[in-house]
Amino acid sequence: MIIITAIFTAITAFAQAPVTTPAVAIATNPFLPTHVALSPNINDFNRFADGGPDANWYIGYNNAWIVKLPPAPAGDFSKAFIGARIGRAKTRPNENRPWVRDSIPGKIYIAVSPMPSFKSQQSFFLTDTSDIPVEPDSQAHVEGIGASEWFWAEVPLPLVSFDGPNYLIVWSPTNYFLTASSSPILAAASVDASTARETSAWNNRSIAGVPPRKGSYALQTPINNIIPALAIKLVPPVASEISVTDMAARSVGGRLVVQFSAGGENIAESWVESSQDQLDWQRASRIMRKPPFIFTLTASQLLPAGGYLRGVSRDICGNIGHSTPYPMPYINPNAQR
Repeated sequence: MIIITAIFTAITAFAQAPVTTPAVAIATNPFLPTHVALSPNINDFNRFADGGPDANWYIGYNNAWIVKLPPAPAGDFSKAFIGARIGRAKTRPNENRPWVRDSIPGKIYIAVSPMPSFKSQQSFFLTDTSDIPVEPDSQAHVEGIGASEWFWAEVPLPLVSFDGPNYLIVWSPTNYFLTASSSPILAAASVDASTARETSAWNNRSIAGVPPRKGSYALQTPINNIIPALAIKLVPPVASEISVTDMAARSVGGRLVVQFSAGGENIAESWVESSQDQLDWQRASRIMRKPPFIFTLTASQLLPAGGYLRGVSRDICGNIGHSTPYPMPYINPNAQR
């Protein structure tokens, strides 16, 4: 009878536990990342950032989103990342070619802290809007449309708390991002409103390009029935081999078409880099998340002729593989597209 009562008590406590219960934060696999979020499945954050009403869930200069996550689980981890799922970046007509739409430039930052106050050393660049999937336009062709994606920033492992809460905040230092009509949208997930839960998410509309430095100003508007897509990713010390091969590039009508193959487990991202001297490499393409890895680049995205290209792939644990440098073909910038 005592055993039955104990089991019933444990089940009841789990059912009534807040969304921040440590049951969400468990080390799952010694070979795959462990995620700490307000949902046990980070793929369930599919509201607002993929289409339909955005509910004003924009990431802005004046609009930040905060979550309180449980302590990270005990485990053997070598890397830590903090991230957010973002979509619906906005575009505007190109000044010189109004029939072409360009992404509105801007940056997204994210921070982690054991308290609801965030110092500069706890803040990290997350992504540029040029890499965020863009919102469709019913009146114009727009490149880069797609579903929202997770973006991750690597942080020092000691910044993640293993014995207390972890507060995450996402915002933008770009002063143009003041409304949902100009800003990217943060994804969210619904929670069961019928069960009482501890408040673990907040919206702050009083910032001015920087996160709150004092906890008394941070947690402004509680959010109880919807949870923001913010998470911690902890990576075990597993080195996986990523091979990037079959690199090829050809010039086609003023553009460069680059293709390569990537081999390995759990490939998450691939892109093209360029270099003048094979020492200093910079990304030249957008990030592609699934094969075939074929990229079309314009002359403005590349270094002058005589440089080099290479394909790069990264897995979900942050391990990176590169192709052999490939001589860059000549591109005629005056060729008709």
